[in-house]
Amino acid sequence: MKKSVIFIFTILVLSVFVFSEVKIGVINAQDIIAKTKKGNEVQKKLEGLQNDAQRKVETLENEIKQLQKDLASPALNNDTREKKGRELEDKRISYNRLVQDAQKTIQEESQKELMDLQREIMPLIQQIGESKGFTLILDMASSGIAYFDKTIDITDEVVKAVDAKFPGK
Repeated sequence: MKKSVIFIFTILVLSVFVFSEVKIGVINAQDIIAKTKKGNEVQKKLEGLQNDAQRKVETLENEIKQLQKDLASPALNNDTREKKGRELEDKRISYNRLVQDAQKTIQEESQKELMDLQREIMPLIQQIGESKGFTLILDMASSGIAYFDKTIDITDEVVKAVDAKFPGK
């Protein structure tokens, strides 16, 4: 008797979960970044960092090329050639360090900026989800969604909410 009561209770509880309405929404985080003013500010900042690093790298590349030309000159005596050779080797080492440091800095700054942006956007997504009665909101990029009905995509609504809260500079 006790087993049958537990079994019936378990069936009733599970049926509540099975028959309850699950409402799923979808967002495209990449579109949110691309379409919002806040996301564009982050992208411009990261592009600025990348451009600064690129200018520094190009300057050092030009210095290396000039040293290589100087070394190719037959007019150099051995002492000057040796000195220019050491200088060229130092510049190549500096170049490699600069490239590695720039890549690391850009990657770290990119992660930081995107995490900050996500932290600012998540409460807005939660607010929209709660107001619309969503049980679950998935990001298309990270959830591996192969297909969804466009009616559950709330990306544009999130973009409007982000732009309203963060109007940009």
